Amino acid sequence: MMKNKKNKRSFFQKLTDQYRLIIIDEDTFEHKVDFNLSRLNVFVVLGSLSVLLIGLTAFIIAATPLREYIPGYPSAGFKREIYKMNTELDSLKKELEIRNLYLDNLKRVLTGEVKPTEIQHLTDTNAIPEIKVDTLALQPSEADLELRKEIEEKEKFTTKDFTGGSLGFLPPLHGMISQGFDISKRHFGTDIIVKTKTPVKSIADGTVIFSGWTPEDGNVIIIQHQTPWISVYKHNQKLLKRKGDKIKAGEVIAISGDVGTKSTGPHLHFELWRNGEPVNPELYIDFTDK
Repeated sequence: MMKNKKNKRSFFQKLTDQYRLIIIDEDTFEHKVDFNLSRLNVFVVLGSLSVLLIGLTAFIIAATPLREYIPGYPSAGFKREIYKMNTELDSLKKELEIRNLYLDNLKRVLTGEVKPTEIQHLTDTNAIPEIKVDTLALQPSEADLELRKEIEEKEKFTTKDFTGGSLGFLPPLHGMISQGFDISKRHFGTDIIVKTKTPVKSIADGTVIFSGWTPEDGNVIIIQHQTPWISVYKHNQKLLKRKGDKIKAGEVIAISGDVGTKSTGPHLHFELWRNGEPVNPELYIDFTDK
């Protein structure tokens, strides 16, 4: 026990023992300067210098452009670019959500699932209630088909003169009809065979409510005319108008083509909707060649 205490005491004494460091001229042996030192003082000084050096290095790295030369440390310009890209990505995400909501609303209106007044504002992405649709109920019954045919037969004598009549609908283009309106087959429009790059015209004054590309129908443009009419033009090669554009009757809005997975050749698929219901375009417009 006494020996251990003696050893510990001796070690502490070694740390505090004083030493003299003398600096002399090697040639003349002239005494220049001397210092009184101890092991403890040397450890304290060296430790302080190490801490100071580490702190100074950290400050230089954090507060000066020298940090950009350290591998793996991002530069200020790189951080700004990442922030800018994140901001643009967030904006694109919100724009895509609004666009998808708009297309979903438009689809519901055109298919008659909901009325336009029931659609919520496009920026409220959580406001649209889930609508459960019975697909079997969408198929018209025999009585419904007979009633539709009866109404269409009556309309032939009252609406056939609407081409240039009170509604003033103009043909989007002239050509041979390859497939007519058939609601039983969910073919809600008329297919007109034309050469590629034929100008497609608006049937009346209106406002473009959709102008874009879809996988099935290619380049599509939809125009809202005087309530309650909407016209749809599909499978175009190129669109000449954008959403929100004001259109005059007879104004060229697109160039016909053969675009989309549903297209079987160069033609225009034209639809006419009234109060959210598709109607036979041939009852209102004459597509035959002049």
